[in-house]
Amino acid sequence: METQSSLVGLIENYAVAENIRLPAFDATALRIQKEVAKEEPDSRLIEKLIVSDQSLTGEVLRVSNSSFYKGLAQVATVRDAIIRLGTKEVSNIVTMVALQHNFQSKNPAINQIMNKLWRHSVGSAISANWLAKQTGFEALSHESFTAGLLHDVGKLYILKIIDGMVASGEIKISPPDMVLNEVMDNLHTDQGFSLMKQWNLPEKYCLVARDHHLLEIDSNNLLLVVVRLANQMCHKMGIGLKNDPTIALHTTPEATQLQLSEVDLARLEVRLEDSHVFVG
Repeated sequence: METQSSLVGLIENYAVAENIRLPAFDATALRIQKEVAKEEPDSRLIEKLIVSDQSLTGEVLRVSNSSFYKGLAQVATVRDAIIRLGTKEVSNIVTMVALQHNFQSKNPAINQIMNKLWRHSVGSAISANWLAKQTGFEALSHESFTAGLLHDVGKLYILKIIDGMVASGEIKISPPDMVLNEVMDNLHTDQGFSLMKQWNLPEKYCLVARDHHLLEIDSNNLLLVVVRLANQMCHKMGIGLKNDPTIALHTTPEATQLQLSEVDLARLEVRLEDSHVFVG
């Protein structure tokens, strides 16, 4: 059985040697992200990029017609989805759908952890998006979704490394969940930062991945503040690998800075109850 310290050393060596193939950031999702970031994004180009992938088209329509967007009319085409939801919301869906396939393993124990990590990633994305909109930072809502979705990507990379080591026989069995969680907690911020740098993602997302657990909060980085609070909301609700219902979110520095009351945060909990439509 690998101890925590020896496992940390093995993972760090694998990461430095690049013995595990990096999960690639989807090229279509990246192109759409860049297009949406423009002052006047080309909705027809976004539509063309989506419909060129049949599987992606189907998932975009499934999510667009889900109960999460209740009250909106049925959409039959990608063009309908863009008109009804807007280019930024459709871009969020594309990024989420494109990333999900990386959270899979043939190892049942690791796959179960990946499933929980995926739920946490989606829950954090939805929370961060909602928080930005509700606190007067609508312009930041699209970036908040992406940052929330990717903030723990370092944990995914660590799981990929462990998956590879088990498959190659370097370690005989998957480590116990307690050891694995401690290893991920210790390494995921630096590994996530490095991975996102290699994906050539914007610096603002890389910094969120690196800094979202720092004891000192950077109050000037609103994207980081929003994601930190979204992350804690998911921990409070047990969405993902941790469950701590005792967290008093309304007393956190992040909630105080964003001027969110206990009632406001309760509304977010209700919103998150619908997030299962994205992970089924």
